[in-house]
Amino acid sequence: MNNEPNTKAPDINPATGLPLIDDTYIDVGGSPYGEDIYQPTWSPLPTYEPNWPSGDVAPW
Repeated sequence: MNNEPNTKAPDINPATGLPLIDDTYIDVGGSPYGEDIYQPTWSPLPTYEPNWPSGDVAPW
């Protein structure tokens, strides 16, 4: 008797951690194996830089 599965395909997408749909290389979130196509891109938060009047005089 052989207890090995019929396919040697991975069960989890390493990029997302989600299980793959049987007999496909697509995870349950819709990403192909090894990719996370729905991951939001990182962008820095806007920073506040005060707009001081020109010259050496403080606004207060």
